[in-house]
Amino acid sequence: MYMRAVYRKKNRRFLTIILLTMVVTICFSLSSVVLAGNNKKEQTYKYYTSVQIEAGDTLWSIANSYCNGSGMNISEYIKEIKQLNHLTSDTITSGQYLTIIYFSSEYK
Repeated sequence: MYMRAVYRKKNRRFLTIILLTMVVTICFSLSSVVLAGNNKKEQTYKYYTSVQIEAGDTLWSIANSYCNGSGMNISEYIKEIKQLNHLTSDTITSGQYLTIIYFSSEYK
């Protein structure tokens, strides 16, 4: 009789540990799924267009207009525009055309 009680007690502990492990695992899995769903970024697509420089335009003002959604800061965006257009300085002139990068969440 005593051995049965000991066996049942051990069996309950074992089942309790298994159940707790399963509950913790399920909670962790569900929280990971919820967090992964909340961290999804909206996908953006990179496009190119040509713009004509107008009087008063600067690389900085162009970057402010087109940099949105790029994930780049203004300096990085200007650097990429300069490389793309083979510019060696920050000087641009009215009437000049530049290839500009822009970003959209819409697939075109």
